Amino acid sequence: MTLREALDEDVATIDLPYIEKNRSRHGRMRYFFRFQGKRYGRLPDDPESEAFAVEYWKKRNMVEAGALPDDEKKDDLKGRPQPGTFRWLCTAYLASDAFRRLDKTTQAKRRAIIDSMLLEPLKPGGQRVFANMPLAALDVSNIQVLRDRKAATPFAADERLKVLRQIFETTHSGRNGKPQKIMGVNTAKLVNAFRRRTDGHHTIRDEEIKKFVEHHGTRSKAVLALVILMYTGMRVSDLAQIGPQHRRGDTLVIRVFKNRNHHPVILEIPVHPVLDAVLAMHPTRGLAYLISDHGRPFSIKGLSQRVSKWFSQAGLEHCTAHSVRKGLATTLAEAEATDSMLDGLFGWKDGKTSRIYTAKKRQAKLARQAVTRIDWGEIGNILPHPEEGGGDSAATPEKKIQKIQ
Repeated sequence: MTLREALDEDVATIDLPYIEKNRSRHGRMRYFFRFQGKRYGRLPDDPESEAFAVEYWKKRNMVEAGALPDDEKKDDLKGRPQPGTFRWLCTAYLASDAFRRLDKTTQAKRRAIIDSMLLEPLKPGGQRVFANMPLAALDVSNIQVLRDRKAATPFAADERLKVLRQIFETTHSGRNGKPQKIMGVNTAKLVNAFRRRTDGHHTIRDEEIKKFVEHHGTRSKAVLALVILMYTGMRVSDLAQIGPQHRRGDTLVIRVFKNRNHHPVILEIPVHPVLDAVLAMHPTRGLAYLISDHGRPFSIKGLSQRVSKWFSQAGLEHCTAHSVRKGLATTLAEAEATDSMLDGLFGWKDGKTSRIYTAKKRQAKLARQAVTRIDWGEIGNILPHPEEGGGDSAATPEKKIQKIQ
């Protein structure tokens, strides 16, 4: 009996151990190396071939040397996930309404973050990955591992943590038909983020704007972008689409890109005279004020990178398009614009964001008003007064007390 006949008869009758046979739906017999209940790769289809023997003995020698890995890394994430695993939970999240309501761009970024976490090895250089980890084992320490693998880039680490917190909120239909959380405890919320609370993006100031304009020239495309940002407060996502079709006389009417499918906001922004003058210097040939060197509108990512490059060329690497948005909000607050004014210009709805910029200025204004009302009564007369010259020429406290008496 040949080796092929022995294999086709019964795996148990083969002298060679660790071989599993499996017939495909097309009738082809397939052979696998199996050890302690786990498959470790498929063997060549012809058991009488030299290739079969070479591959078999390669894996068998690894078994006898104790060098066979515990599991094989599924770096393609193909096939259905095993129920109760981390990948299974992520798959449920990707199919949830919470994920489907996100913008397509956000979905793509989130998928990339999830895939990178699924393919993280449990141990550095190891073969086993987080995708197959049972949910019961996905405790605080393992969440910290996923976070710390991006410790060199704290923002990316915190983005992982943010996505994990949302994944752990995924629900499924319970026995009564009502949504029920898959995870009893959101473990990701028990792990602290890396980043500390800061003021975020740099706020651009007058001297930096001057430096930018002097470097690029008033008629440059870079300054056109800067002026639109300065006098509208737009995000880059809106800067990429704004064009003559949005102008209605002396007003720009635009549906902002952010939350356009969930909570759409339409802004009407008066055209400032400076903005009007700069726009007149740049005749438009399409649907966007800003076009690439190829004569096409910028993509959002492409324009964001181009604006950052313009700032870098001017020696302002710390500035971004959002720096200009913050600069405008700060400038308006310093001019004592109200929260409502800022909400109207920037499209903020809850008033929380505008208060960030007006709170400091309101505090200074109220403090000035409060100081003018300070009156300690007669006790204040023992202190120097402006009409007496103040300083060393002022009356001494002893003389003031005598005056009171």
